[in-house]
Amino acid sequence: MIERPYDGCGKCLLGVRRLSRMKAATSSPERQREDVLTAAASVGGHIIGWADDCEVSGATDPMTRPKLGP
Repeated sequence: MIERPYDGCGKCLLGVRRLSRMKAATSSPERQREDVLTAAASVGGHIIGWADDCEVSGATDPMTRPKLGP
């Protein structure tokens, strides 16, 4: 299973989806989810949680984003 709780295995990953503007030409959160799951699987990791920061600029420091920072 690619999404499961933290288990301390060293390959626990946080999935991040971000859009600065919700519009038709953006990569949808669903598409980003699939891309993140594919990337996690490619390194033998698994997703322990998701940080969804919509309407947040890419210029924003990741650690100060509302969902990813905390």
